[in-house]
Amino acid sequence: MYLPRLRRIADVLNEVKQVDPDTCLTRSMLIELMKQGVITPLKYGNAWVVNMDELLLFVNGKKEKQNEIYDVRRHSQNV
Repeated sequence: MYLPRLRRIADVLNEVKQVDPDTCLTRSMLIELMKQGVITPLKYGNAWVVNMDELLLFVNGKKEKQNEIYDVRRHSQNV
């Protein structure tokens, strides 16, 4: 059974920086990827979470951008 590794935006950045301290991934870049539909944003309680596996697939060039644009601002003002 597949269990996705869901992480809050801050936790995603912390995990990426542990692996690559010189990463160029920022909070604003991650939110922009969510807005563009590159990675799927999920609302969990009052926080937005990201599937780490999906993000890593994109970073490694194995996931393409979805055609549908997902407007995060429409669903929450606290992203």
